[in-house]
Amino acid sequence: MSPLAVRVAMSVGGAALVTAASLVEALTYREASLGSVLLPMAVLIAGAAAAPFLPAVGVVAAAVSFPFQVFLTPDSPGIGGTALITMMVLIAYGALRLRPRWSALGAAVAGLGAAASIVVDGESLFEFVFFAATMGGSWTLGWLLRRERRRGAELRELAAALAAERERSGRLAVVEERARISRELHDAVAHTVSVMTLQVGVLRRRLQETPEGEVLRSVEELGRRSVDELRRVVGALREESEDGNPLDPAPSLTRLDALVTELGRVGLTVTVRHDGDPTPLAPAMDTSAYRIVAEALTNVLRHAGTADAEVVLTHRREALGIAVLDRGAGAAAADAGDGHGLLHMRERAALFGGTLHAGPREGGGYGVEAVLPLAAAAVPA
Repeated sequence: MSPLAVRVAMSVGGAALVTAASLVEALTYREASLGSVLLPMAVLIAGAAAAPFLPAVGVVAAAVSFPFQVFLTPDSPGIGGTALITMMVLIAYGALRLRPRWSALGAAVAGLGAAASIVVDGESLFEFVFFAATMGGSWTLGWLLRRERRRGAELRELAAALAAERERSGRLAVVEERARISRELHDAVAHTVSVMTLQVGVLRRRLQETPEGEVLRSVEELGRRSVDELRRVVGALREESEDGNPLDPAPSLTRLDALVTELGRVGLTVTVRHDGDPTPLAPAMDTSAYRIVAEALTNVLRHAGTADAEVVLTHRREALGIAVLDRGAGAAAADAGDGHGLLHMRERAALFGGTLHAGPREGGGYGVEAVLPLAAAAVPA
């Protein structure tokens, strides 16, 4: 069902429902004329019909219906149940669809209408307080739904970004592995076969006119073909990283600010603290350190149930210390999910001879702490 069809159904159904309820209420209420009941309801019926397409019209209808009833229909019996419920729905729907300041203005005008009824009709203060509370509560409900909807959209965007990041990381890992294999083939295997071929060629020239020389000629030719084939394989392995579409720079700790900003948009406040002076890291270790921090913060967002976390980077001459701490669900965070994230973090730390520990903290919360020895990944001079 298309969005337009849904809105048309909401418009027709809402207007029909309010009209039917208004007629029933008017026919059962004998102390006032039919017009004094239905005339104010016409404003709300129009608002209910227009709200799915123009939420602001629905808010305006809710805001003016009470003053309209008070000043134009003096013999009106007062706000009925149908009118009250319709106004609450229109205010809540406006708060869901409109910017808060405009929907709040409509709710405030509706409250002023209630105040006017006290001055004109001498209604009790209790009725004013009740009406103001219902309008304020309706607006608050719509605003909360709007906030949760926006938060859900931001979480979906973050999940998509994380999925794209994982895909990019996997692609980067494949390219790095292909490059490593190509280096091994080029530097070790191809070089060795080339030397062997040269040695066979020297020996063949010494035995040029003998049967052994013909055999060595065949071996030399096979060696040259093998070297050519190895070079073709090396070229194919390097093709992906040399096709004119270079990969984005590898993630590093210098990109933590961007990660913190992105997480802040979905409600997780992250504080980054450095203990000691940062030192240059080898690219592989820099990327792994970033991945550990990002995975730990993602787990906090998903499982810890807290709104803040702290990242502590301890810079020492012999090692880099990483700590991601939260004050959330504690041990429950370790039990949530499939456990692959923790396994991947441990594997990244182990690549450099490091260690990683994760578990509940004393006093509540959860912590992930890793130590990466710098000697295992020294920056080349």
